Amino acid sequence: MALVTSLSPATPSSVQTNTLNPLGWTDDQILEKVYITHVHTAERYDVESLFNVTTNIIKRATALADSVAVKTGTPVGLIEDKVPLSTFDPPFLKLKHIASQMMNTPHGEHHAHNTAMSILDQLRTYTWDGKAIMGLAALALEYGNFWHLVQTPTGDHLGRSLAQMSRVHIVERNRQAVADYNSLVKNLLIAVECITELERLSTKGYDLKDVPALAEAMQETPVAVYWAIVTTVVCANHFDFLLGESDSRYEIANFDDKLAAVISKLKANLTRSRKKIGDLEDYWRRKKLLQTPTEIVEVLKVLIYHNEVHDPHVYDGITRQMVSIEVFRKKHVLLFISGLDSIRDEVRLLQSIYEGLQEDPREVKGYRKEDFRILWVPVVDEWNLLHRAEYDNLKLEMPWYVAEYFYPLAGIRLIREDLNYKNKPIIPVLNPQGRVVNYNAMHMIFVWGIDAFPFRPSDDDVLTQKWNWFWAEMKKVNPKLQDLIKADSFIFIYGGSDKKWLQDFTQTVEKIKRHEIIKRADAVIEHYPFGREDHRIVPRFWIGIESLFANMIQKTQKDPTIEEIKSLLCLKQQQPGWVLLSKGSNVKLLGGGDPMLATAADFEIWKEKVLEKAGFDVAFKEYYEQKRRNYPQECSHMQLANYPADILHPINCPDAACGRSMEIASVSYKCCHGQTAHHKAEVPESGDVMIEKKLYAS
Repeated sequence: MALVTSLSPATPSSVQTNTLNPLGWTDDQILEKVYITHVHTAERYDVESLFNVTTNIIKRATALADSVAVKTGTPVGLIEDKVPLSTFDPPFLKLKHIASQMMNTPHGEHHAHNTAMSILDQLRTYTWDGKAIMGLAALALEYGNFWHLVQTPTGDHLGRSLAQMSRVHIVERNRQAVADYNSLVKNLLIAVECITELERLSTKGYDLKDVPALAEAMQETPVAVYWAIVTTVVCANHFDFLLGESDSRYEIANFDDKLAAVISKLKANLTRSRKKIGDLEDYWRRKKLLQTPTEIVEVLKVLIYHNEVHDPHVYDGITRQMVSIEVFRKKHVLLFISGLDSIRDEVRLLQSIYEGLQEDPREVKGYRKEDFRILWVPVVDEWNLLHRAEYDNLKLEMPWYVAEYFYPLAGIRLIREDLNYKNKPIIPVLNPQGRVVNYNAMHMIFVWGIDAFPFRPSDDDVLTQKWNWFWAEMKKVNPKLQDLIKADSFIFIYGGSDKKWLQDFTQTVEKIKRHEIIKRADAVIEHYPFGREDHRIVPRFWIGIESLFANMIQKTQKDPTIEEIKSLLCLKQQQPGWVLLSKGSNVKLLGGGDPMLATAADFEIWKEKVLEKAGFDVAFKEYYEQKRRNYPQECSHMQLANYPADILHPINCPDAACGRSMEIASVSYKCCHGQTAHHKAEVPESGDVMIEKKLYAS
């Protein structure tokens, strides 16, 4: 229901109100009066075309006025007209009525207010910008006609007569009045332009929560429209000022100052709104590209660089030179995202990954290591001298690529929202198409190191699950082992029949546990000599493992965990024993007794690697791989005491460097890695390995 202000006879109290000067009112007082004249409606008017025509008239009229007042200004012929719709039908009668109402308003601020409120009531179903445009258009009818008559050519007799009737020739005698009046009209056009632009932006569908300046502007628009219309009334009823018939320069100046303040606020909101909208549209463009990527380089650009950077470069930690971002094209990227503080552990971790990417095997699970790159993207809110110095120090420790920028990170919102960066280091993995295949490989890299390659979530699942069988059998024979596993410490589990070796390994691990380096690395090491407390659990454990192996080998579909089971069963037969190193439930290394003891005994040689590398397990494994090469390669022998005699399956050697089919002797498997069991003769690579099968039934 429309709330309409009536024009009933004034009461004493209303007279007192009407005599108040609106220039002294607060915005809240004006808003209270203005808002009751507005009715929300779905009806639309072609105010855009009306504004285009009005703008054409005002710009040409004010240009003519400037030429009279100061003999300068924009030549009328250079003013570019805005084009209305071809179907535009201006509301001429309504405009003439409003123009007449304004021009017949007596001087005085309170009279201008009353007329403005009456006009707002007549335009109650128009949008806020529509109200302002209608008022300005009504003024343009009169102001445009006035200045059109000023430039009437000599030969236009009708025009000259109309010009004489309108007394336009007098304006040249009142140049200062023309300049003051024209300034107000030009400011009026600017104010209405700002109002219409803000209204246009508000209908673009932006969430006002995302553009607070626009929301603020929309709340202030009714007040701005009021000042636009009341100023239009002041312009219309002061034509006599142009003709020198009244001295209203102070009233004109007061409204000019007020309108200038309104324009200043409108422009500020408009500038902030445009900036925020520009940021929003840029964010949506970047987000779309991140969510529907086609190329890794384009994704890196939207995450790191502003649009002004046309040829982005990154720092190459090997050459210590800036290189084109094109080095990532068609590559997988480990995106190391972090702040500058307390990331030395992560840097050491990635150092081990970087080195692992250079080592054999060069291809794993169908992925080539040479196709993987590491890129550090530091997240810094404000680059100061301290941050620059810390950044420079850190990048010198990195042999991989580093994003170098010293301005706000262009894609920081995407990094926080889409990549889930919460001010703690993360390592998203992106494929050559720019698709995120792992949102954070940090944990799996910490746990598995280079074994996690190519760093997909499925790789983590496989690594986690492939030793579940071991812990299941271990906990069956010793439930207390669960407490060690939950502690997430490093655990040496070892067994064998050589008591001297068992004693030496125990003492060596105890010595490592108490070492200062281990304390500095904040590592906790435990050891569990299998069967020492109760030797009866040993055969029960191996029976369970052999039974599990027997079930797996009969399956038509190969179980990936069978390789680890074969490795453990072969090590069971070796002297002096076997050792398994894990961190919590994550098995890091399984090896023979002698090289494992030698690795532990040489701790003083490789102890510094614990701090340099990504942890105790990485350093231990690296030195073990070197040490085991010094030991003769023995035949892999796997004897299954409880294996069903009527089922024979040839299997491959669990030694990764061999992989040949194992000889079956009794209910046992044997492989000498290409050498004969007795003579250790070399077998040519092109030759076949002889397989002999024997079954001895009990």
